[in-house]
Amino acid sequence: MKQNVLSITLLCITLFAACLGLFAQDIAYYFADGLFDESPFKVLIIVTLTSIDLFIIVFVVEVILLASQQIKPKIFIRMLIANVLIGSFVSI
Repeated sequence: MKQNVLSITLLCITLFAACLGLFAQDIAYYFADGLFDESPFKVLIIVTLTSIDLFIIVFVVEVILLASQQIKPKIFIRMLIANVLIGSFVSI
């Protein structure tokens, strides 16, 4: 049960990072127009770096969970493949 909750939580964070990466330009223009007095380019950089940081954080948490044996290696490999595929699709 605990493994399922951790897996679903990490998958949700990965999907949120993917949405941030995919819609970074729209988010940047929205924030630049209404909320901040910064240029959209600066906001775009912040949103993009946040997306990349979330992918890195998910990877680090997965490695920590594998090292502490809270997840099985088979689940780790599946989560890692999902993280890499989604992350590379968004980043490219």
